[in-house]
Amino acid sequence: MLANHEKPAAHSGFRGIFTLILAVAVLVPAIFAQDYLGPRLDLESAVEAALSANPKTKLSQSETRIADARIAEAKTGKAPVVKFGQSFTRSNNPVFVFGSLLEQGRFTEANFALNSLNHPDGLNNFRTSVDARVSLFDRRQTFSNVKLARIGKEQTDLRSESVRQQLRFDVVRNFYGVILAKSMVGIYREAVASAEANLKKTNDMVEVGMTTKADYLSADVELANTLQQKLEAESGFESANAELNLTLGDKPELKRELQGDLRETYFPIEDREELIRIAIETRPDYRQAELEIENGRVRSKSIKDQKLPEISAFGNFGYSSPYITNGSSDYTVGLSLSYTLFDPGRKARLEQSVEAESAAGFQKEILADRIRLEVIKAYQKYKTARAKIQVSIKSIARSEEALRITQDRYKFALASFDEVLRAEAALVRSKHDLLTSRFEYYVSYAAILLATGRLTDVSAFQ
Repeated sequence: MLANHEKPAAHSGFRGIFTLILAVAVLVPAIFAQDYLGPRLDLESAVEAALSANPKTKLSQSETRIADARIAEAKTGKAPVVKFGQSFTRSNNPVFVFGSLLEQGRFTEANFALNSLNHPDGLNNFRTSVDARVSLFDRRQTFSNVKLARIGKEQTDLRSESVRQQLRFDVVRNFYGVILAKSMVGIYREAVASAEANLKKTNDMVEVGMTTKADYLSADVELANTLQQKLEAESGFESANAELNLTLGDKPELKRELQGDLRETYFPIEDREELIRIAIETRPDYRQAELEIENGRVRSKSIKDQKLPEISAFGNFGYSSPYITNGSSDYTVGLSLSYTLFDPGRKARLEQSVEAESAAGFQKEILADRIRLEVIKAYQKYKTARAKIQVSIKSIARSEEALRITQDRYKFALASFDEVLRAEAALVRSKHDLLTSRFEYYVSYAAILLATGRLTDVSAFQ
């Protein structure tokens, strides 16, 4: 009976071990495959990574914090300034002794003696003071400084938006650049496999006397050329992958499995004139140029306001004693008005500010022309890439048919082997051109969104 009970236990243990071995056999290759492929990454995640880790974004965030601090600093222009002071003085100077005794509240009739007045003993004086000053009217300088700081903050925000849009464009270009490079590697690996098959086939045909050595040599040359093209494609993939990683703020050698492809799609756009209008209205850098003109106006007004008087209130509380304690306190309060009668540099400063405002207007016009040109170039590249896709699709179909016909003709000695090689090369070029055209189409659409200031997300590419 005992043996009968032990058998199921042994069988159960064997089954458990077998299940464990099977699980390891299934999971280990999957784990190694995952390590080989690298972490998966889609376009939206790539953009988020770039916006959070790229040094350009971090620089923009730092500039934003600086701009906020400038506003906070400008707002303190009319806040009271309070200073604390502590001093110790010892002297036998008659005036010092006389005044210090009064400050300390220790002046007596004996101090009126002529000898004491003219030749006093040395006196210690500990002086503690608190001084305060507040501007009641600062010639509108605080108002102007706050306005300038806010304009600067808005310009910084616009620069940050430009950086974010440029980063999105870089990610789109580099992301699909890696996909393009990987697809090119696949094309040339297929070409190498075909060239190797040709070489073997021609070698077999030479051995049985069905063709000449020349065809074998041509096949060998074809294999060498395709191997070289494959090496160049693999090198291009490594470079594209490194560029993408650096854009994302990662190590250049990191490998990822990108979730996306250069599929056939259509990106709708407006006509050229409408795109230009949108760009002028939307571009962050154009708004910056407009703010620079406003900046010049505010500076000119600030310089003109410097002709006005400045009014301040001030106060002082003091405590004087020969031993820090047991002394006497005093206070002073008052108002002050100051007016600059002659400022030789004010006219030159005003002329500079007015000229800067005028220069900002010219810069805005120059930028508008540059924006128009960028939109036109992006628009033309978009149209060209779209047209090239249609041509490449037709070219692939014709190249495949031409290769089939040429191979059939070669079988019956109606075409040379060189013609077969040319037909195969034409098919590879057509596949290459189609992928390149699709890549250019994706990038040109992203360039249009960037040129019109609308590359705020990448949902259109998903």
